[in-house]
Amino acid sequence: MQPFIPPAADGWPRAANERDEDDEWAVVRHDDGLHRRPSMRSSTPHSHSLSLTSTPSSGTASLSHRPSTRGPASEAAKRPPREWRPDFSMSGPGLFGNLTLLARARSKSFGGSESPPPKVTICSYIRYNSSKPPMWLDLRRQPEATLSFRALHRRLYKQDLERFACEPPVPHLRLYHVHYPWYIDVDAANPSGVTLFELFCAIYSSMTRPIEFGDFYNVEMNNELRDQIGEAWGKRCRTEQERAAGVRRVDYLMDKYIMLGIQRGRDGLWEIKTGKP
Repeated sequence: MQPFIPPAADGWPRAANERDEDDEWAVVRHDDGLHRRPSMRSSTPHSHSLSLTSTPSSGTASLSHRPSTRGPASEAAKRPPREWRPDFSMSGPGLFGNLTLLARARSKSFGGSESPPPKVTICSYIRYNSSKPPMWLDLRRQPEATLSFRALHRRLYKQDLERFACEPPVPHLRLYHVHYPWYIDVDAANPSGVTLFELFCAIYSSMTRPIEFGDFYNVEMNNELRDQIGEAWGKRCRTEQERAAGVRRVDYLMDKYIMLGIQRGRDGLWEIKTGKP
């Protein structure tokens, strides 16, 4: 049974298992109540969330301050889920090592076009700089709670997030993080191009999705990684209700959950850069 979570009362999309079927992807801007409906892709179907005291065989969950992260050997020997990036490995950077997989990733990053991607520059508000990060966002929380830009010395307004995420504008962006097994696809709600608001909505929606058993028990995972993810889950949860909701994708970032910007990756992809708080 899905854990019950009250609906969100702000402008950002609710976490995956918090949305009603008739409210799919509906977004309300938090400052003026203007309804939007961005079209963002979902890479993982709605499923039962995983509590760290659950086991794949039982499907039951209970709360514990010392969660068990060990699972049956048969589960741990399985391949990663198909929703994981085909170029992802928990054991090392190993990204983009297979040219075939690169071609698949590239075809998606700019809407499947076979023509060379345009020269695109990411918005200065989020363009990563290691010495002076342009932004700060706690990926565990709703964007409006912690999002700030170095270039702005004031509170955010809706016009700030209506900027295009890149120039020239593009209708689709594909994001990745070196320690995050899933791609994040961002689609524009209109032909003009992806906005900052749509980008942060897509990131938040992906990060807050509950994981499945196959994400926790597969050949890419080991007990040490599960312990680290479990520790991140414990630190993130502020209430028993949050603990009951189980592990979410953002917990795979472990202690590096502060988004500091985005930089150009290879073949049309964009890399999310994070750090410790």
